[in-house]
Amino acid sequence: MSQEPYRLMIIDDDLSLLKSIEPLLIKEGYIVSLAKSGKQALSALSKGMTPDLILLDIAMPEMNGYETFNKIKAIQNVPIIFLTSMEDINAELKGLQLGAIDYITKPFVMDILLARVKNHLANVRKMKEEEIESNKNSIIFNNEKLKALENSLTDTEFKVAKMIALGYTNQEIAEQLSYSYSYIKKLAYRIFDKLDINKRNELRQFLV
Repeated sequence: MSQEPYRLMIIDDDLSLLKSIEPLLIKEGYIVSLAKSGKQALSALSKGMTPDLILLDIAMPEMNGYETFNKIKAIQNVPIIFLTSMEDINAELKGLQLGAIDYITKPFVMDILLARVKNHLANVRKMKEEEIESNKNSIIFNNEKLKALENSLTDTEFKVAKMIALGYTNQEIAEQLSYSYSYIKKLAYRIFDKLDINKRNELRQFLV
């Protein structure tokens, strides 16, 4: 069974670049979201969008890439690559000092960009898996909360909810419980709706 596709967000006020790069990333199997300003990106992220990686321009009107970077990090700890025409060494240094995982200048060779994105995503997934394994070994469920949650969900929903709280992805849950990925995804949405939550990590408040 294949893994869930990576989700990428591109933030750039250059519409021609957005339109040219989007189909190439989709062809590689990524789910791509576009934002033509920092404000638009922040709105999407605050509503629950959770990309695995963000490609961020620097020279944008109203809110530049550095400001956008800091505001994004206040919402989500998502890895960010600066993708910009600014070749000044001080601009690159500032971007890396802020915490960007890479700094790529335009114009770029598409194959090289794809290779670097692929490598970074592999590192991101590895780090997430290590973090999840650590969390699985450290979480202790509250028995009273467990019982209350069990009464509000079906048996299958309850089982899936516990695994989500432990940090399992929908793909991992599907594999372990021998269900299809699409069925587990629908179950997760149903659980979130019943509990009135938007993010997977919010499930822990019902269990620990």
